[in-house]
Amino acid sequence: MISMGGIRRFLAISAAGLLTSCIDGREEIWLEANGSGRTDVTYSLPAAAARLQGGESGIQGMIEEFLKNTPEISSSSCAVTTEGDRLKIRVQTSFASALDLKDISASQAIKKLPPAANGLTGEIHTKVHGLSVDFARTLRLGDALPGSQFIPASQLAGRNLTYIIHLPKAATDSNATRTEDSGRTLIWDFPLSEALQGPITTRLTAPIPIPNWAIATVSILGLALLILAVRKFIRRQPSPA
Repeated sequence: MISMGGIRRFLAISAAGLLTSCIDGREEIWLEANGSGRTDVTYSLPAAAARLQGGESGIQGMIEEFLKNTPEISSSSCAVTTEGDRLKIRVQTSFASALDLKDISASQAIKKLPPAANGLTGEIHTKVHGLSVDFARTLRLGDALPGSQFIPASQLAGRNLTYIIHLPKAATDSNATRTEDSGRTLIWDFPLSEALQGPITTRLTAPIPIPNWAIATVSILGLALLILAVRKFIRRQPSPA
């Protein structure tokens, strides 16, 4: 007789296999000099996995609810489609401040999503020091999908997670797999097998760009202070006898 524990383990392995055996993901972020930006996120997974969350409509409704309850996101769109035995999820968003996004991973909206979604979102940490900002995102996909450690490596072969960030200025440090555009585009490629063993971290340090209007304001202010200093100096000079 199969024990209750054995049944639970079998179900966990089966569910994890559905969710991870054929998952591919690509996340791309564009950051502007003023701190705003946009994202384009696409995941592809077995359509059978969607049935655990209400099919296409269930997945779409869940994501739209999350986007609606996340005020840091200024605009968004979500499309969930099925092509053969594959479910494709694409989410595009815009935001006014990249630093505001750091709290999303701990928000109530994200906690309402399934554990697998939480694992894909990860934990975000940012720190500003001087004119630079440190960014780190840690994902523990394996922790979010119990039983994934029992999936045969053959089922994970060829599946990858890719993360891309386009910066307004080149990063001064990162652990990116590769870079493009003179260091302004950072790319991380993780085989799914590595991501499940996790945790995996994307990390970078980049200068905080100073907008042109700020440079102009500082220049004008500096010129005004120089003029005032010259005037004060002239006034202090003794009058000729």
